[in-house]
Amino acid sequence: MEVLWTLLGWLAVLCYLVSAGLVLWSLWQPKKRLPAQTQHFFVAAIFCHLLYFAEGAFTKWLKLDTPEAVAIVLGFLVSASSFIQWRRHGTDVHLGFLLPFSAVLLAFGIIEKPTQLSPELRRDILLLHVTLMMLGYLMLTLSFGSSIVHLVTLWALKRKRNLALLDKLPPLETTEKLTGKLVLIGLPIMTLGMIVGILWARIEGRSAWSDPKVFLSFITSSIFAAYLYARFVRRWEAVALDWLISIGFAFLLVTFLFVRHTLALE
Repeated sequence: MEVLWTLLGWLAVLCYLVSAGLVLWSLWQPKKRLPAQTQHFFVAAIFCHLLYFAEGAFTKWLKLDTPEAVAIVLGFLVSASSFIQWRRHGTDVHLGFLLPFSAVLLAFGIIEKPTQLSPELRRDILLLHVTLMMLGYLMLTLSFGSSIVHLVTLWALKRKRNLALLDKLPPLETTEKLTGKLVLIGLPIMTLGMIVGILWARIEGRSAWSDPKVFLSFITSSIFAAYLYARFVRRWEAVALDWLISIGFAFLLVTFLFVRHTLALE
């Protein structure tokens, strides 16, 4: 049965990538509508993703306060939010950039071996920390998708490309405001999650500053804080702001996927 559930997870990854590929293909084909199969692959991906997580949670091999579970849940939230926005507003461009991220997160959760946490740790505070960080990551990830859409639209308008996305996208001002709002929501939530994590470390008698994940998280939050300062105080141009979001998201991705948490494993 374990092999069957693993195959179900990889099927979700494949469906995410196929859906994203169909979206990107339609964008570069002038006046082409999004293929009907896209929704079928997308729904199948979400369904398989949810089943994979539900099985892991039900059989208790996937703990909700471990990196693998966070990756799987965060990937599902990103894809579900993208689907809701797509069906509500008819905007599908962001799918081409966010669905591969959901696929990467799910693949990370499948490949990584389950993390074994010490039974002596206070799971309540740790779970609160993980929940806040996950919500903050979700908002900042969506802000990245919005900024990428803004960048692509600017590029298309500058080169006078006859892309299908120009007929589907909201005005540039709308995506710019959406990016700012998402960062304004996500950054405080992530910062609060970091504070809770540091307090948890002190309660457990550990030093948070020795954890490389904490250090890189501060760098990530500083980049997004710099974005808010540059946008609302310094009034930078939109292109520079979009690239700053992309840099912040790159640090977020590296911090989450490639840097191991040492505090809970000591």
